[in-house]
Amino acid sequence: MIFQKMNSFGVLFAILVFAVTSGIFAEEFSFATKPILNDLSQDELFTSTPLGHVEDISLSKVVSPTGTIAIDKITFTVVADEPSVRLFQICAVIEGPPGIYSPSSDNDPSCTTAELLQGNKSVNQSIDFLNAVNVSDLVGISFSVEEI
Repeated sequence: MIFQKMNSFGVLFAILVFAVTSGIFAEEFSFATKPILNDLSQDELFTSTPLGHVEDISLSKVVSPTGTIAIDKITFTVVADEPSVRLFQICAVIEGPPGIYSPSSDNDPSCTTAELLQGNKSVNQSIDFLNAVNVSDLVGISFSVEEI
């Protein structure tokens, strides 16, 4: 009886070792789990350095028709991180309530252009939004800064 239990444990142990070993080899040599062009990673092909960023953000608040406080405009400063860059396009999207964006994906983006004439800062840039977002519904604001 003891020999029978030892024998069944031996078989189970052998199956376990076989499964783990074949899993390791399958993971190591499979094309499905490993990209074919592993040497050319995305980080090496498309490295980009930010050329500018947004600072000093202020939200313009208005009273909405329902009597709540809402955001309809964002004012900010654009800063060039590289001295040779002089012209930027800045776009912004407000999320609020969760999953609802202003402007929506079927509308034109809310953007502005900033030209840096002196120094590396452009002050008092602003983006107006057609649909104000209630402050209590605000989830987040996303900016895109691109050199043009």
